[in-house]
Amino acid sequence: MHTLETSMSFQDKGSVKRSAKFALKLLPLALTAAFISAPASAGFPTLYGKVYLTANQYDLEKNNFALTAPTATTYKHIGATGTTAELDTSAVESTGSRIGIQGDFGAANDLTIFYRVEYGIDVDNGTNANGRELTQRNIFGGVRGAWGQVLVGKNDTPLKTVQTNSVLRTDLDQFNDAPLADLGTYLVGENRPDNVIQYTSPILLGGLEINLAAIQAEETGVYETAAKPQNDSNFASGKSLSVVYGKAKWYVGAAYETNVATTDAFRAVGEVTLGTVKLGAIYQTAERHEAIDSLGGFSTFIGTTPTTLGAQNGLTLLSEWDGASGNAFKEQDGYVLNASWKVAGPWTLKAQVGSSSTTPTNAAYDDVKADALALGVDYKLSDAARLFTYYASVKAEGDAKISTEATTDKTFAVGLDFKF
Repeated sequence: MHTLETSMSFQDKGSVKRSAKFALKLLPLALTAAFISAPASAGFPTLYGKVYLTANQYDLEKNNFALTAPTATTYKHIGATGTTAELDTSAVESTGSRIGIQGDFGAANDLTIFYRVEYGIDVDNGTNANGRELTQRNIFGGVRGAWGQVLVGKNDTPLKTVQTNSVLRTDLDQFNDAPLADLGTYLVGENRPDNVIQYTSPILLGGLEINLAAIQAEETGVYETAAKPQNDSNFASGKSLSVVYGKAKWYVGAAYETNVATTDAFRAVGEVTLGTVKLGAIYQTAERHEAIDSLGGFSTFIGTTPTTLGAQNGLTLLSEWDGASGNAFKEQDGYVLNASWKVAGPWTLKAQVGSSSTTPTNAAYDDVKADALALGVDYKLSDAARLFTYYASVKAEGDAKISTEATTDKTFAVGLDFKF
């Protein structure tokens, strides 16, 4: 009996082991079946991201002003100078990298709930200038139906995204995210505000889309005085509107916003494809929001500052020429013209010129003129990946009372851009 029981025990143990191995083999199939059979309301998220890396060689120039103090971090103009300081450096940068999750799921009454949580990442060194691993990008939730969609959260304004829509995915900034070449280097209006409620229409007439964003100030507990009355406690203290129409070979759009990052702006865009050549244009006019209770800080220029050397490190394109810190401006007009040419196979040539004329808030100084040029070559590895190289320069000059010498920042870069 003992021998029989022992034999049965061994058989049972062997059976258990075989069953365990069989169960492990079936586990992937079971998980797959669970995902397939799960109800749509589960809303499983999709992980996505982008890695954008460049290796840049910079040739930077700044007006050669003297320090105001041994430890000064800001500048005051002390008279015209005819010399510039050279601030050259090499840098690996990750200006457009990001990671996020997004998804949607069905709800009652033929509605769809959608969401996105997206953060910028710094692939080159792991943390950004503030020592953080992640920086907020577009983060929102919303509801979609046959009537369109509404999202609530942090999001790019319709003026910033006027260059694309759901019908034609294009990008009128041929050097988007590229250090020194991105149009944000010399044009205001590239804003991603908080507290956005945005409506997007369904596609109408085969290509028309309308976007309307209401931006809340959320100013609470602010005491109103005669010197500073409050006018932004109501709905939509800031507003941004775009109307775009896209077809396979052409695209047009216009956008206007008011009281967004202390700026009122109008932007018009257009693009046409002629065989293997694509031509694009952007025109913009902007001014400081003069009404009381302007929202947020002034729109900022990107301004590449990859070095800590030199007394003027950190001065932006405008602040160097207007005698004031930051990017305070009164008015700005600018444009961008570009072209891309699919030469053969995976090769694409790109060119872009841009210009802006900015009136400083300091009435003692004339306008600041910026002229930008970018030339590049892309090599397509797949629909989601490319290698590229480019050259960019931005020449800036302002009032002769500040300096009789214009400054020109240049860079040559090679890079990798892929999405997952």
